[in-house]
Amino acid sequence: MGYRSEVAFAIHPDKVADFLAVLSTSEAALDLCRGFDGDKGIQTDIFMKGDMFIEISGVKWYRDFEGVQIIDKFIADTIDYVAGWEMVRFIRIGEDHDDIQVCGEYAYEFLCVSPAAIYVEEQL
Repeated sequence: MGYRSEVAFAIHPDKVADFLAVLSTSEAALDLCRGFDGDKGIQTDIFMKGDMFIEISGVKWYRDFEGVQIIDKFIADTIDYVAGWEMVRFIRIGEDHDDIQVCGEYAYEFLCVSPAAIYVEEQL
């Protein structure tokens, strides 16, 4: 069992080669990006030709896991004031309603978090 998250991140075409180089150093990170049964895993050309998009459902995104550390480090190293924020976009939504992590600006207009609609069903 364990705490599960929904994770999605997009990488600008100019940083895809760097990300692939990072993945080549860690089987654990590559396995995470491949996704699980039913996940879309790694996709390309989603927001711009040559970009990369990774979507993983129900993942244990624990900071002490090697694969998570490798991916988190790449994202942190890619997002800075020198390189800019526009090379990557990362979103993680945990099981708790207030556990949301969003960073980076690549494809921000397409890859975002919005609150779910609230509705009440009529009682019969």
